[in-house]
Amino acid sequence: MNTSKLSLGDRYAEIAVIIVTLVALLAGWLYMGSVESRTLPFDTNGIKASVPVGWIQSEPGGDVLVQVRQRASAGFQTEYMVIQQPLTAESGLNEVVSLLTIRYGQELTAFRVLSQQAVTVGGRDAYEVSYAYVEADPNISHLDLPVVVRGLDYIFLNGEKAVIATYRASEAEYQGGLAAFLRFLHSLQF
Repeated sequence: MNTSKLSLGDRYAEIAVIIVTLVALLAGWLYMGSVESRTLPFDTNGIKASVPVGWIQSEPGGDVLVQVRQRASAGFQTEYMVIQQPLTAESGLNEVVSLLTIRYGQELTAFRVLSQQAVTVGGRDAYEVSYAYVEADPNISHLDLPVVVRGLDYIFLNGEKAVIATYRASEAEYQGGLAAFLRFLHSLQF
């Protein structure tokens, strides 16, 4: 068994390898963060925001101004949506929230409101509605289990219209994607 001590040059080499490895890992982590946080601007009907690069953008229609989904190989795709709804002269924030939750209750399976509260986002008054529902693949030949989806809506009044910013993700992905959605929400201008 060779029990010789390391020379000073060997020690410097070991330290250099450790330092180079740590610098490479840090550079890779910073590069990954910059790639994942890249955005593209959109501007529709006077509403502007920055959507994540590489997400699938659906063709807007009706009240939906923008709808983007994260590319995913399987499961529920995380989604951001911006909807603009006209208001009647007598409708207010409470009516918009009530109509929205009634619509979700009719359209989404096992829909439940988890919380709702008045909030301030970027200096603007808004109403936050947190909810959950079950999403099942409509293709019955797939053996996928239904997915619990968490949703978060921010409702803003903008003159004669309500602007609704929506975040939806599977229960497993919800917390991990919430910070990116909040960046998207703070980029929203109208």
